[in-house]
Amino acid sequence: MGADKQALDAIFKEVFEEGVSEGVNQANPLRDLIKTERVPFKGLEIVKLMHTSRNVSPMFVGEDGAFADAGQQGYVRFAINQKKLMSRLRMTWEVMQDSTSTEGAFISARKSEMQYLIDDMAHRDEHALNSDGRGVLGLVDEATPNGDTTLELDAPGGITNDNFGNRYFSNGMYIAFVNPNTGGLRASTTKAKVVAINTDGTDVTVDAAANIGATTANSDYVVQAANSSVTDVLDTSYEHAWWGVMALVDDGTYRANYFGAVRADVPATSAYVTASTGALSTDLMQRVSDVVDQKLKGKVGIILCHHSTRRLVIQLTDSDRRYTQGNLMRPDPATVAFKQGDVPFGDVPVRALRDFPLDVMMFLDVNNMGFKEYVSEPGKWVDEDGSVLVRVGTGTSGRDAFEAWYRMRKQYFVEYPAYCARLDGITGQTLVVQRPAGS
Repeated sequence: MGADKQALDAIFKEVFEEGVSEGVNQANPLRDLIKTERVPFKGLEIVKLMHTSRNVSPMFVGEDGAFADAGQQGYVRFAINQKKLMSRLRMTWEVMQDSTSTEGAFISARKSEMQYLIDDMAHRDEHALNSDGRGVLGLVDEATPNGDTTLELDAPGGITNDNFGNRYFSNGMYIAFVNPNTGGLRASTTKAKVVAINTDGTDVTVDAAANIGATTANSDYVVQAANSSVTDVLDTSYEHAWWGVMALVDDGTYRANYFGAVRADVPATSAYVTASTGALSTDLMQRVSDVVDQKLKGKVGIILCHHSTRRLVIQLTDSDRRYTQGNLMRPDPATVAFKQGDVPFGDVPVRALRDFPLDVMMFLDVNNMGFKEYVSEPGKWVDEDGSVLVRVGTGTSGRDAFEAWYRMRKQYFVEYPAYCARLDGITGQTLVVQRPAGS
């Protein structure tokens, strides 16, 4: 028998191509879109004053007639705090040392782990910016969640919706359950760990049914926990995220108290919001623009929504599209949205965002709303002790390994929410459950 590659397999080398293919969706479309005014943060909190109401005494009167008692102007204070996002990595000396050359590794483990962690922080920032700041991943959607390892979910990000409840969960995450009535942590000896995520978007699988906890109930908040032994809500994500657009452009649905101002008492802090919108129509969208103009002379500059909701806007204009003589033989059934461009609605761009709430449409006056980002730390490796890489453990617990921590600390704020509006509960979409690659 002559030689062939199977017979002489031992003599052949594997030839490796340089570089690493990117299989993770690293785009952060809302963060890239929102142009915030970055303001430094110092002290306990930032306090801002807003003029909120008029003196009501001006009155037409007759000759020698009585006129109204003295009134006064109304004011409210905002107290803007900070929220922190932390992450860390751990590497052994060997993995750093043995990956320093191209002969030994595709890439440097130290360099790639540190750079990709910064990208992961930006990805979590994007999630938060699309939410309401409560740090909720989803809601429990079953009557007896402690019964098995499959946890049914809805309301992704804590935003009302029956679909795609596992949207913001990640494999390997520890989760805890919060009583929505008290804000207290549900008891369990060990916190559940996510070991699988259902592709249809309805549930996650946890490591043990008992870890869900016997007192966990339907509609409880599901939040991220630091580890399996957490017993205090302080060690979870609950109420520790910075506020996103669902809190900033709101009427009290998700945030009744707006940085110290009660929205029900201060109209300028409340956006125009419809709770159960139903079918989308051009008349409805025009109504929103009219209300924003009447309330605070707002001018809608951009409309934000999920891809499934943008398709409803395309459907609204299908029957009105016209073709010129040059393309009658080859009519194009698509719009600029097919190349993921913005669909114009009255010259206002409609922007589809990957992580945006599923049945929500938001109308922003980007020029007048006053979107600010109060920042005490925009993002850096923790190095106050003089070193980014810190040895793991001491004494008998010491290991020849190193940890590095990364920190961001800030808060988003909209000075004039009333310049904006929001439609919740839009119906008619065809939702395709699709998680971003790498999540």
